[in-house]
Amino acid sequence: MSVRACGTGQPWPGVAEQIARWCATTPLAPAVVQGSRTWTYRELEGAAGAISATLQAQVPGPGRVVAVTGPRGFATVAAWVAVLATRNVLLPLDPGLAPVQSARMASRAGTDLVLALDGARVPTANGARVLRLDSGQLGAGGRLPQEEPPPPEDPGYVFFTSGSTGQPKAILGRHRSLAHFLTWLRTALHVQPGDRIGHLAGVGFDVSLREVLLPLSAGATLCLPPPAPLPPSQALAWLGDNRVTLLHAVPTVARAWLHATDSSLRLPLLRAVLFSGEPLTDTLVTRWRTHLDYRGEIINQYGPTETTLIRCWHRVEDPTPGIQPLGRPIPGSEAWAEDPPGTRLLPGAPGEIVLRTLYGTSGYLGASEEEDARFTFGPDGEVIYRTGDLGHVDADGVVHFLGRLDDQVKIYGVRFHLHAVEAVLEAQPGVQQTAVTAHHDSEDGAPRLTAHLVLAPGCNGVPGGLRAALLQHLPAAAVPARFVIVDALPRTSGSGKLDRSSLTDPSPSGI
Repeated sequence: MSVRACGTGQPWPGVAEQIARWCATTPLAPAVVQGSRTWTYRELEGAAGAISATLQAQVPGPGRVVAVTGPRGFATVAAWVAVLATRNVLLPLDPGLAPVQSARMASRAGTDLVLALDGARVPTANGARVLRLDSGQLGAGGRLPQEEPPPPEDPGYVFFTSGSTGQPKAILGRHRSLAHFLTWLRTALHVQPGDRIGHLAGVGFDVSLREVLLPLSAGATLCLPPPAPLPPSQALAWLGDNRVTLLHAVPTVARAWLHATDSSLRLPLLRAVLFSGEPLTDTLVTRWRTHLDYRGEIINQYGPTETTLIRCWHRVEDPTPGIQPLGRPIPGSEAWAEDPPGTRLLPGAPGEIVLRTLYGTSGYLGASEEEDARFTFGPDGEVIYRTGDLGHVDADGVVHFLGRLDDQVKIYGVRFHLHAVEAVLEAQPGVQQTAVTAHHDSEDGAPRLTAHLVLAPGCNGVPGGLRAALLQHLPAAAVPARFVIVDALPRTSGSGKLDRSSLTDPSPSGI
């Protein structure tokens, strides 16, 4: 069964044009805040306009890849807006990455110009020019260029996949797709000038496009934390201090925040939390609500980087046991499950989740033949992407996630998914976070499961009776053979997702 959400190929104002409208209508409203400093929309346009003029003189755009690297701050925000305003291709580079990694990403993206802000290290890219700017050099009287709506396949940005399960891949996004997504999300969440949206994601994670550009395209306020990453123990307090009303969170990150924060903290102004990037469990939903006495909306969102941020979403009211539904497709999108020969399946039948959208990306840069096969491109910018996720669509048109096709494990003839084991483990008393890995190290050649556990406060060892409790919910083959206690689970530097590739095979001393 497939699910379609109606949408059209109508032109959408470009992101920079959406921002320019607020610069013209509410020039004195707060656009960006960081600490005690505030930029109005007039100041944002002045700085972004000045950078735009510099870019137009430096690169013969549109369509040139401009890498932007610098500390999280006002100048970086202005530079992002300027690249989009000149119809060039934005490549955000995290200044905290190793120079070799940044250089590899810049070269892979075909970078024409590296814009290094406020003393950031400059990654070398073949043939790329370098432009250094300091915040103090930004003029106050610049204007954003006004352009027509971008063509359907006009390239707009490059982001790399999270790399949580392998080598990151470069994705070429489109101006129109990003503009459509922000327009839809702004309407769906009723984002208003009074909203304040936090930007806690790493700049190399595509969610940062939503965090930075959604408030600015809605006349709202973008709240920036300090340039250095906030430790988990300070993140929720920062949200409260900055009166943040809308927040995005990766489940692994949210668990770390809750684990490190006193339960007396409250966020009364936070009205919506958007979870994406990893499976959202009922246990995390319940913990978020009870730990913070949270009364606002919780929304589960789904969409790989390959399909422009989000393609499905689901408002979580009474959470279902285990992993929460991915929801229905957003306008301009369709979702279905299909079997290996490529046949669409009936409601409830599990298969690979396939997404179709008029507002997708242009695929991978420098992809292998196998990677390219995941995409099918049609007329008017249409994209079909085979996600590699296993799921089904129910009779009501809701998409459900069952696991990654490549995380399926078979032990003694029993097939199951590691995500399903993790969801059951996380629901057990004393377990705060968990990640399960499979290693082929048993004498009979069958995989052996290891559960890496972050314990709840006050729990000093593997909870008694844990295996017996798991057997009530899982087949015996799916109960981990070993439990290893860790202080924290490894996360990818950009997205903060669980980094499975860094979970090493434990020593025999594991319990």
